[in-house]
Amino acid sequence: MQILFFSITVPFPAIDGGRIRVLNLLKQIAKTEQVTFLALETTGTDQAGIDYLTELGIACHLVPNSPDLPPITAQTVLRATWQRKPITVARYDLPALARQFHHLLANGDRRSARYDLIHYEMFHAAQFAVKTDLPTVLSTQNVDSYIWRRLGQETKNPLKKAIYGSQTLAFAHYERVRSADFTAATCVSETDRVLLKKARSDLPVHVIPNGVDLDLYQPDPSQERPETLIYTGSMDWYPNEDAVIFFLQSILPNIWRTYPQVQLSVVGQRPTEKLRRVVEETTASNAQGEVVVTGRVEDVKPYIAQAGVYVVPLRIGGGTRLKILEALAMQKAIVSTTVGAEGLNLVDRQEIVLADRPNQFADSVIELLSDSERRQKLGLKGRERVEQDYGWPSIGHKLRQVYQNLLQPKAQQAND
Repeated sequence: MQILFFSITVPFPAIDGGRIRVLNLLKQIAKTEQVTFLALETTGTDQAGIDYLTELGIACHLVPNSPDLPPITAQTVLRATWQRKPITVARYDLPALARQFHHLLANGDRRSARYDLIHYEMFHAAQFAVKTDLPTVLSTQNVDSYIWRRLGQETKNPLKKAIYGSQTLAFAHYERVRSADFTAATCVSETDRVLLKKARSDLPVHVIPNGVDLDLYQPDPSQERPETLIYTGSMDWYPNEDAVIFFLQSILPNIWRTYPQVQLSVVGQRPTEKLRRVVEETTASNAQGEVVVTGRVEDVKPYIAQAGVYVVPLRIGGGTRLKILEALAMQKAIVSTTVGAEGLNLVDRQEIVLADRPNQFADSVIELLSDSERRQKLGLKGRERVEQDYGWPSIGHKLRQVYQNLLQPKAQQAND
């Protein structure tokens, strides 16, 4: 197969969940198919990422922009309103990117004069979709209208509530109308599949779950620090910031009453000033405990290895949690909210501990901190589960099957 894979961002280095997913799917697909990759320059490391993908045998096209995300300007907001696009989609509506995409569709590249299939990664790329006789796949990582609705439900700020409400409506409209442009869609969980089918009942939607590199994420019990708690995730993604602040204000003080020396490590890029301020306020009440905010790290695995308990206090989200899969692969005992483990069919109290109320969450962490044997049993069961269901090779095979099934009708027509 000749596949044109259109993603707004370059997925290497894999510094967040979306990039981890795209990178690993590309790795698997490129093993057997001819892949052309198109993306926009958004970071200073993108050229190194393109070099990495090229080494995998992927033909890459990077549209020059700037080493940063396109800004959201007044013009962006006006254009989004006029075109009935979500603002976070409209910010990527750049003429140079559209021209390069249309050029590849019309002329192909050095590898192929014509593609067999187009893969659009999320609505940010899908806004450029054009009418074609080629099969097209819309790949989603979340159901965005659902996330924006949750954001609106959580905030008490009237201005934010209005903004989140407008973006909920914009994404709901976009998901309903734009989905008609694609032959099929993929999502990461059954929950997301149901939501997408509500938006467009006639769209075939296939679940391609998130996964974990089982060779890369290996247990290392010798590095465990029993009284260390870990949270990982990009801190400029509001659901992560909200989760950490919720943990700092409502859960960690209860844990400190029993274990005052417990340390929380918050590992992820771009921590906000608001988060740092809450950290200072929280630690002021306990001279023994510590909260470490690392910012971006080159490798998250050593931090996960240190965790006595891995915590996922998410209250807002969608998709499936790559962070949980990574911690499971490293045999960590995990305490998570129900939202945090959404999309993963894990058995409560056997493979993970679920807790939604602050006191319940704190008590669950305390129980695990005081019982090393229980932590070990949870970790072993979790590792078994990801080995069974969440390796990237099997997930890549599922995506390849979606592609092949879409091409079969065309092959049959050619033979008739």
